[in-house]
Amino acid sequence: HARATCAQHPRTDKHQKRQIMAANESRMFRIDRRLSVLKNAPSPPKCVAFLTAGGIAPCLSSSLAYLIDEYSRISPSTKLIAYRNGYQGLLLGESVEITSKIRARCDTLHMYGGSPIGNSRVKLTNVKDCVKRGLVKEGDDPQKVAADQLVKDNVDVLHTIGGDDTSTAAAALAQFLLTNGYGLCVVGLPKTIDNDIIPIKQSLGALTAAEQGARFFANVVAESTANPRMFIVH
Repeated sequence: HARATCAQHPRTDKHQKRQIMAANESRMFRIDRRLSVLKNAPSPPKCVAFLTAGGIAPCLSSSLAYLIDEYSRISPSTKLIAYRNGYQGLLLGESVEITSKIRARCDTLHMYGGSPIGNSRVKLTNVKDCVKRGLVKEGDDPQKVAADQLVKDNVDVLHTIGGDDTSTAAAALAQFLLTNGYGLCVVGLPKTIDNDIIPIKQSLGALTAAEQGARFFANVVAESTANPRMFIVH
């Protein structure tokens, strides 16, 4: 997997580090601008939840860091929680609270890849699979189970960070909440190294993956000249 950060590439020079950081800031500008409307909101959300889902992408940790930092800055009284392992954690009610200590050090997440809260490939609309995994009981609707868990946790806003399937599931959940009168908001943040989320021109994670993939390929090409008879890529 491509890695997101300068810390995992010690040979990256200062100029490249600045480029990576600038790219991260540019990608998150739209989130910062949209979250800023909370400053003038009549009442800030009491509880905001996050989850990451789907495949691994370089932007997951940084996305969480930006969201945590922005909410802590403009709405410090808002409780922040994260569901473990994507929609799986939402269905099972497995979450962790983002404490003041975590908030104060959330910038550390910019230096690491992966997702600190875990991912899973669970679709709320695939009832059969959810039952098979033991995430819901036979006869239950996963979307309703998820909605009821959000209500139980007093969540006002749910941020989903994921690819095409995650975003589709988020849209379906948002429609379910609206249709059934749940007073909740779902905000999807598109990420994927494949850059295949329509109509997003460039999703989070795609640029870093391309850059690191190109660097890896350049190293493979260089090393292929070391032995004229044998070449192993693993």
